[in-house]
Amino acid sequence: MKEHIISGGISYIESSDDPLSSDIGIIRDGAATWLFDVGDGERSIGGLDGTYHAVLSHFHRDHTGNLGRIRIADLYVSAETFRHTRRGMIVSNDIRIGEIHIFPLPSSHAKGCLALEVGDTYVFTGDGTYCCMKAGRPVYNATLLKDEIEVLKKLRAPYLLESHRMGTVRERAAVIAELERIYAGRVGNEPYIAV
Repeated sequence: MKEHIISGGISYIESSDDPLSSDIGIIRDGAATWLFDVGDGERSIGGLDGTYHAVLSHFHRDHTGNLGRIRIADLYVSAETFRHTRRGMIVSNDIRIGEIHIFPLPSSHAKGCLALEVGDTYVFTGDGTYCCMKAGRPVYNATLLKDEIEVLKKLRAPYLLESHRMGTVRERAAVIAELERIYAGRVGNEPYIAV
């Protein structure tokens, strides 16, 4: 697959539908190269032949399936993702390594999401800002959504890169405003918000 440049040392390999594979974020930070998610399916990792530091956004196979096909020096995962992968350093609090900021992101999409902020510019969120399906309906968990908004507000970087649409750089303020509109649609003390 072709690597698409976002800016400077930040690029990505595009997601695919067959097989379902997330985008793979690539961050070149001095001598180190970081991957945000590793996708699934050999076709999605065409040019990745080095050794990488990697962060997995969450445990879904389209984000983790290529773990055995890529040489990983250091792997950062949530406790929930560790239960599925059985490898990696568990991240439960913010970690800063040079320009890299790895942190837990409360999410309705999956338990134990992580995100990665690069310097003062971009945040890779994987599927972290997406809803989940409950009884066949797209919904957000109200408590997690409120917590997610607060985490996003504290970040420095003005732009978000979401998986499955990585080529669309979104303004963090616009994503927060969208999530706040969804949260404002909560009915009473209902635990879920339908979208």
